[in-house]
Amino acid sequence: MRTVHHIYAVVFTFVLAATLPSYGEEYPGCHGAFDQSSAMCSKFNFEGQRPCINPTNGTTFYDISGLPEVNEVDPHTRKMASLITNVFEEGDTTFAYASCLDIGDKRGYTCGYAGFTTGTSDAETVVHEYSKILSNNALVPFLSRLQEIGQVPYCDQESRGKVHGLESFCHAWRREACRWDQTFSKLQRDWTYKYYMLPSARYAAAYNIESRLGKAIFYDAIIQHGYQYVEPDINIMRLLELTGPRSNNESERSYLTRFLTTRRQLQCCYPDNVWPASASRSADLQHLVDNFDANKDLTKPVWLNNFRQLVLGTEDDLTDRKRCRRRRIKSIKGR
Repeated sequence: MRTVHHIYAVVFTFVLAATLPSYGEEYPGCHGAFDQSSAMCSKFNFEGQRPCINPTNGTTFYDISGLPEVNEVDPHTRKMASLITNVFEEGDTTFAYASCLDIGDKRGYTCGYAGFTTGTSDAETVVHEYSKILSNNALVPFLSRLQEIGQVPYCDQESRGKVHGLESFCHAWRREACRWDQTFSKLQRDWTYKYYMLPSARYAAAYNIESRLGKAIFYDAIIQHGYQYVEPDINIMRLLELTGPRSNNESERSYLTRFLTTRRQLQCCYPDNVWPASASRSADLQHLVDNFDANKDLTKPVWLNNFRQLVLGTEDDLTDRKRCRRRRIKSIKGR
């Protein structure tokens, strides 16, 4: 995923100490009660280098078969949740279907709607699925190299993050993402719905979260923090564990506040300059929860103050307007 949890792959270079400075001015989400301190941060135990965890079950994801079954998320919730998270990720409501770049996190190229990466095999999976639909698309020539990368041991991040042999991959990705028929955009959106939106809804259901806002909060958490067991210090399971169970008589608003408080503390305490900057998204979500009755159904436009963006729910969610200036691009030359 193209989110700040990518930075987890980088060696921890800071040690939390009681003398840590106030981050309030530099990081708007980390001030007041969320100013970085040992009292707040010690529970996260972010000291030292964490050993890499190799996958043991053929995937990096938790087995979620024990969670409540959720087969669909209603279209309005899906769209509003996706738009809100996209504002946090991209700064606006334009989805980055055609985005492709090496952000220096040892995961190769980071691409598309949800930050699929060549170094973690999700980009390979997306390209493979797309090739079942259009067998001669511009990304097909890269499948063999992507498969080679996928065979490299997961903890050999240096090798998995190399882009040798993928020199024109980003050009091909953009070309397909800007196709006039939006086939590749639809596949990216649908893949994310299946592997991130639905799992997030299952986690939400496990805590009896029923509101659209609550489901959007869980979706944003799973997009940023992931549900991969190979990242145990930052994933959604860690957030849920530290938040604690929802009591029988606890309101959804109260539980979501506790969940967002834990999440914001983690963001502010993480020892780098990326996670603390992301605490503003938790602050904006908390602002919505504070006015829960008005926002719980997400039927009205949502204002995200830290990002100065208004989410209407009527935006075009299939067109990358920033990167696809000329829409009528065919898949490969000569088609």
